[in-house]
Amino acid sequence: MTHTPGRLRLPWSAEDAAVAMLYVGLAVLVTAGLWGSAATADNPRDHAWFLFLFQNAAHALTHGDNPLFTPLMGAPDGVNLMANTGLLGLTVPLIPVTLTAGPTVSYGLSITVGLSATATAWYVVLRRHVTANQGVAAAAGALGGFSPGIVGHAVGHPNFTAQFVLPFIVSAVIRLRSATKPVRSGIALGLMIAYQILLNEELLFFTALACLVMVVVFVASRPRQALAEAKRFLIGLGVAVGVAVVVDAYPLWFQFFGPQHYRGPFYWAPVWHLDLVSYPSYGFNAIAGWLGAASRFNNDPDETNAFLGAPLCILALVAAVTLWRVLAVRIAAVLAAVFMVLSLGDKIQLRGVDTGVPGPWRQLRRLPFFDTVITSRLGLVVAPAVAVLLACACDRLLAATPGAPGAAPEPGETPADLAWRRPIVWGVLAALLLPLFPTTVKITAAQNVPPFYTTGTWRDYVGSGTIVPIPPDPFSEPTLRALLATDLEPRFVDGYFIGPSAPDRPQARYGPPDRPTTSLLRGVATSGQVPAITDTLRANLMADLRYWGADCLVLAPTNHDDALRRTVADLLGQPGRPVAGVWVWDVRALVVDQARLP
Repeated sequence: MTHTPGRLRLPWSAEDAAVAMLYVGLAVLVTAGLWGSAATADNPRDHAWFLFLFQNAAHALTHGDNPLFTPLMGAPDGVNLMANTGLLGLTVPLIPVTLTAGPTVSYGLSITVGLSATATAWYVVLRRHVTANQGVAAAAGALGGFSPGIVGHAVGHPNFTAQFVLPFIVSAVIRLRSATKPVRSGIALGLMIAYQILLNEELLFFTALACLVMVVVFVASRPRQALAEAKRFLIGLGVAVGVAVVVDAYPLWFQFFGPQHYRGPFYWAPVWHLDLVSYPSYGFNAIAGWLGAASRFNNDPDETNAFLGAPLCILALVAAVTLWRVLAVRIAAVLAAVFMVLSLGDKIQLRGVDTGVPGPWRQLRRLPFFDTVITSRLGLVVAPAVAVLLACACDRLLAATPGAPGAAPEPGETPADLAWRRPIVWGVLAALLLPLFPTTVKITAAQNVPPFYTTGTWRDYVGSGTIVPIPPDPFSEPTLRALLATDLEPRFVDGYFIGPSAPDRPQARYGPPDRPTTSLLRGVATSGQVPAITDTLRANLMADLRYWGADCLVLAPTNHDDALRRTVADLLGQPGRPVAGVWVWDVRALVVDQARLP
């Protein structure tokens, strides 16, 4: 670098505020369709999950419940919310909004704030450590906060759009080595880490890995300086870890040792990995993809964790090679390369074809914590690293341009020789970033909730027991929607969550542990065939009803619902009743009678 980056201090200038407001406007554009109560994002199950989390946080406050746990799903065992992306860092601050305007408004607000605040955070950190050029920092900050990966998660993951603490964590780690008061700096870092734990631990894990790579590159590049600064850095880091653990001691204990905790590995995690061609391609949520240039490998709109486009990838590579001697460039280039390779998963694929080259993740995923990572999400680290490379390249070119901060023409060059460079640099920057301009989140109609729930009819069939949807579903969006429609009053035996496979086996799985009747009814829902009902199947049903503490069985309109209705009627020996858009079997008396048997 030919100049010292400026330190952005509050109060901001009008230009700084204008940049932040531009980010807010862009975030509002992305989230325009999320604010209507009749709409849902194009990831309806995850959308419903986070609506539930916002509503549950408000419900916990007004009813004095534990916000880290809910008995409303997976009855009778319940769900460990701290182990299920509880998002307390957003749901709790937005409780007033949820109570007054509802969870839909809180959800839309959380996405809007997450996107704009993340971009603003990168803008601040880039100006502090990389460039004094406000325009360059604003453009690179936009890439950091509105990359295709983050915008993709706006479809259903507010925990992944809320990355606004991470840039400041990275900045705090960088400054530990030169901290005059490492204990105080460590306390500040520890508080940020503690808050990030309540936002998204997976992103915090990625950030920790990224900081490790940064430290390794720094030590390899400047070993003597690193040795001289090691004491202050280690003191500050140790204090930070200690503060974070103390502040979040109870939530962390509850997550890893509390009721319904679970352990990895996630059997589904290795499935989600990126193709090598994903990075130079465009995704559906960028303007280039919307205009028809979207890659066929962007087959999951809410996991668009790469898709930076070939021009930007080429620029990043050229910047890494030509500016390798600049420490910031070297660190960013190594970061981008490491996380790109890791995001490719166990085996590297090119255009859907296995190259036969094993990825390093094959060995890493055997380690604790690594075994629960959705591999493709490691690509989220690449975009900010590329943003740093972009900022450094533009900064280098503009720094020798008349009127630019730190202008210093090379020997033999005159201002007239350099005057043409400035419009070309800005033109190239626009050409690189405009194809990535985010589109509005795709919206679909919300799933209809039967009047059985919306009119309160369910209260006629439920006392202190639970509702058993037919069939119980481990990925049950209908249960989430029913809970929202009933203001979180009844309890359901299924839901959408991760829990232990069995009481004595904490291996992670979606939904509650399987019961014999659960497996039977799912088979009927899949095949449409009514099985021969035996005394064993009836005995299994009664045992399961007692285990669930069931008050009623409810069959809403679904595929093969006639076969399911006849199966349940045969199992219980009684027909169901059509009530308010569903079929209902009231089993309270039956369960009580069976419970009295020796």
